Amino acid sequence: MKIDSHLHLNYKKYKKIDESFSALSIELDNSGFEKAVVIHMLNEPWSIDEFGNEINKYGNLIGVVNIDPTNTIALKRANNAIDNYNYRGIKLHPRLHQYDLEDQKVYEFIKSISHHKVPIIIDAFPDGTYLMNGFSSLKYAKLAVNFPDVNFVWAHMGGFLSIEFMLLAKRLQNVFFDISYSFLYFRESSLIKDMIYCFKSMKFERIFYGSDYPDRTILETFNMTEEIMNQHKLNKFEIKKILYHNAQKFWFDE
Repeated sequence: MKIDSHLHLNYKKYKKIDESFSALSIELDNSGFEKAVVIHMLNEPWSIDEFGNEINKYGNLIGVVNIDPTNTIALKRANNAIDNYNYRGIKLHPRLHQYDLEDQKVYEFIKSISHHKVPIIIDAFPDGTYLMNGFSSLKYAKLAVNFPDVNFVWAHMGGFLSIEFMLLAKRLQNVFFDISYSFLYFRESSLIKDMIYCFKSMKFERIFYGSDYPDRTILETFNMTEEIMNQHKLNKFEIKKILYHNAQKFWFDE
């Protein structure tokens, strides 16, 4: 049993939303994935409503909606997605949408939607541009401190700053990680050992597998990830916690 906790639709290959969901479902099934968390992005060609209507046809998929909290209609979008289309999480992407996590609008938005009790995934991959724009792990930590009743998923596990993010998460019980993108991006560098160390330091808790599909195929990403885990001698129980048990408890146990 496996769960993919971070993927998207392939809107570049499939122009119709039903075809995109169908292709995703088939690929998940053929790759041995039982369930998945699918993130609707603002740059996709279909609306929150269209995405919500389609994903609700699949009992094994959970929808997460991407919101820019600095937008004047952010709260309206989020409430509509959660109340009317059963989205089960919010995705914030400060790197892509170029806003500061310390912006007061971010805090106001989170406060306003916190009653929904849905997790908030925040992109936490510091590329060169994001670093030059003032990236800081402390900004992520301050959000978690200020909203202790909100569960935050720091996507991509902080990239090359994985140890720094892990140390903060050990003091913040409302913080979780997914390893999408970063785990394979750094596979040929010494940083992969840092991420493995983070898994072990956190006792393989609060960490989810994610493919970041369609970055590459679901099966290719899984096979490469499994190979690295085996090379570092993670046992079956440890791997299963990341691949299934943690995500099942967090996303799917109601």
